[in-house]
Amino acid sequence: MTYSARRETVAVVRDSDCRIIGPEMEAEWAEYQAWAALGNTPAPANTLVELKAAALKALGDRRWRAETGGISVDGSPVATDDRSQAKLVGACLAATLDASYSIQWKIADGGFVTLDRDQIIAIAQAVRTHVQTCFNREAALAEEIQAAPNEQALATIDIEGGWPL
Repeated sequence: MTYSARRETVAVVRDSDCRIIGPEMEAEWAEYQAWAALGNTPAPANTLVELKAAALKALGDRRWRAETGGISVDGSPVATDDRSQAKLVGACLAATLDASYSIQWKIADGGFVTLDRDQIIAIAQAVRTHVQTCFNREAALAEEIQAAPNEQALATIDIEGGWPL
């Protein structure tokens, strides 16, 4: 693991995920201090603009992980990766056009279930809601990142928490 130093504050950037680490983040700060105690020194600092760009990139990656992490619908695991989303759109369209439509659907754990029209539409709506919730979370955090007036404020933004399960 490597870090970059900040000039203006007592904080570092964890290079692996572009997370700003400060003393108020006890566990992560202890990890950094242990790293530094081994004789490691942080790389030169980035500007606030560069830190925000890195934070936005890390945020996009985090949203994608949440978005594609899957959900449970009525106790059954449902994949939410891009391919599964596209297949659900097609199945939902077919179900919308044909009231008697049913399919054998392969669920995330590898099993198959028979889905009728109403179930297909319900699953598609649940996945759509999940995906949109992920984008809404990303948008809110991106706004916070852009509005951060300094590195300390940026360091307090938690991009790991608050995502739908």
